[in-house]
Amino acid sequence: MDIIQKTGVPTKNKGDGLSSADINKINSAVNQNVEANNLYLKSMFDANLEMGTDRYYTLEEVIPLVPANRRRIGFRVRFLSSSGFYSEQTFLGDSLDEWNDTRCWGHGGGNIIDGGEF
Repeated sequence: MDIIQKTGVPTKNKGDGLSSADINKINSAVNQNVEANNLYLKSMFDANLEMGTDRYYTLEEVIPLVPANRRRIGFRVRFLSSSGFYSEQTFLGDSLDEWNDTRCWGHGGGNIIDGGEF
């Protein structure tokens, strides 16, 4: 419901209709959210979220889980580590041939709030 409140569409009562302008505002808000989610998916792999688990991972375990079509220089992976905190690593290699080399991964940016929430 929060997304609709941010569209500028006036509050409606049950049974009230929507004008075409209202529908366009809602569609625009939804499209912006879809765009933001797609951008996130293109730049980040959250192992626990995408694998549907709360297990601990190591970088070595997470790297091969990233689908090949999403891999790129600067790509970030995020996972729950054995310390109980989320770890975020960025691929800093010069080419995708180095993808599986853990020495080509590091803390290249991003904000992690303990507990896994951005």
